[in-house]
Formats: sequence, C-alpha cells, structure tokens
Amino acid sequence: MAYLTMAAEIDHGRITVAEPEKLPVTGKALLTVLEAPHRKPDLEVVKSVIGTLKTKVDAAEWQQRERAAWDERERKQWGDR
Repeated sequence: MAYLTMAAEIDHGRITVAEPEKLPVTGKALLTVLEAPHRKPDLEVVKSVIGTLKTKVDAAEWQQRERAAWDERERKQWGDR
C-alpha cells in the first residue's frame, strides 16, 4: 500500500480527518502534529508581496555557465582521463 498524507484536526484528543473516504478500512498510521498558527497571516500583506521577486537572470543561461565552470574545474583536476 502506498503512503497517504491527508489533513486532519485534533479536538480534545480526537482526530478528525478531512477526507475519511480516502482511509483504508484497517491499517496503521503515524501521526505528525504540527503547531497551530497563533494567528492567521495578513492576507493583504501576502498579496502585496506576491510577484515582487524579480530577477533578470536567464535560468538556462546561468545553468549553462555553471555547468561549463564545473566541467572546467573537473578537467583541470582530473585532466583527460
């Protein structure tokens, strides 16, 4: 059986899953308890920063440069073996 991850809530020691129909009839589970956020994030702040990270670097060009530099270091280190 494949592993299954799903949302759940704990209320006074009882676990309630978001999609119980996805659970098998029998089985074993490991539970990871995540801390509940003390406050919800400010949606307006989140909206204001979405899309602000801009870069003028062409990812394909950068990767080609880095790979070429790596190949050059290996060539210098190992020669033409």
